[in-house]
Amino acid sequence: MFQKIVFVALCVMVLVGCAVSPTASLQPETLTGKLAYETAPQFTDAELQELVSSQNAFANAIFAYQAQAKENLVISPYSLYQILSMLYAGAVGETAGEMRQTLRLPWEDADAHRVINALNQRLFSTKGTESGEEQAFELKMANALWADRDREYEQAFLDTLTRNYAAGLKTLDFSDGSAASEVINAWVAEQTANKITQIAEPSMFSENTALALTNAVYFKAAWMHPFYESATSPAPFTLLSGEQKEVPTMLLEASLPLRVTDELTAVRLPYANGDMVMEILMPNLDAWENADALSRLGAYQESLGDLEATTVLLSLPKFRIETPTMDLIPALKENGMRLAFSGEADFSGISGDQSLYVSAAAQKAFIDVNEQGTEAAAVSIVVMEEKGVPQEPLKVNIDRPFLFQIRDTATGAILFLGMVAEP
Repeated sequence: MFQKIVFVALCVMVLVGCAVSPTASLQPETLTGKLAYETAPQFTDAELQELVSSQNAFANAIFAYQAQAKENLVISPYSLYQILSMLYAGAVGETAGEMRQTLRLPWEDADAHRVINALNQRLFSTKGTESGEEQAFELKMANALWADRDREYEQAFLDTLTRNYAAGLKTLDFSDGSAASEVINAWVAEQTANKITQIAEPSMFSENTALALTNAVYFKAAWMHPFYESATSPAPFTLLSGEQKEVPTMLLEASLPLRVTDELTAVRLPYANGDMVMEILMPNLDAWENADALSRLGAYQESLGDLEATTVLLSLPKFRIETPTMDLIPALKENGMRLAFSGEADFSGISGDQSLYVSAAAQKAFIDVNEQGTEAAAVSIVVMEEKGVPQEPLKVNIDRPFLFQIRDTATGAILFLGMVAEP
């Protein structure tokens, strides 16, 4: 359970369903694979732990790349992993090999998708518990494929996605980028309770767009031990520069798993009605100054197994982070996934040929932490374009008498001028 907790605590994000209802003319047609969604995939605990370890290693690598600016940041590596796993279902040859390496997948093809589905079932099968008029705990994820209505796709690819990811294929006219982005963003808004309303941009789509994949995650949970709302007040917070500023800070006295050393303060905050927790990892300022904090993230996570329940008077800043759209292609390239974004990409498992490549991979994320609990959401999108089709060269035959000149282009002066009447 530790690995599961760490992963979710790092990225607490999720996808869900549809939002603002688009006009009837924009409603996409939905296609599905021939196989029903597998709601009870077979797996072993060892397989599940192996996948979680792989996902956490991927999470740390992507996070470390995105966090280099050392600014407020929230991402969902889980959402990104999910969408790349769907894309992997259509990758072939070296492209698939690179993706498998980047995702740290311990298995190939069918086994990978089976175990990913099993982990999704373990995480997202709970629909939430009612507390008064609102759900005290909510964790949801949804996947969708958006396809050009005039193209055909490999049946095996569609079957894999419907069986393991519950992802139907919705058809769109990508040549109308504004209309396509409106439909996708409506889905995004509904899946994230309107916390994220836009990920698709008209500029992402053209007549050459063949496919877009989206994943959304939504999380909302109350603290097991709520902070005292009346005790929230300004308190000093030391920035990386050493400067101090006053920030709204919450206060709580409770028995919490805790570990305090010279290098790291780690505390675990459980949410009500579930296994989810938020874990705070606070390195000392020297670790930030020496650029060790991000590189030691894995070691910090391992130390979370040594927390001991302690009565704590905890002060924690309230915070709300909403990231702009993050281009994740550089982070993926840095982690070994390169061919997918190039003319050498092989996604023939999707299209039946090697005509497609990934033109965009992006994510937006949101988190709000306050006295009552946490609300978080993330949306990831991958867009696939048709590669530039090499044009047939225009044949020009110099087969008649012709003139020629030798000219200085800097000044325009003609140095030689002539004619060839008979070579």
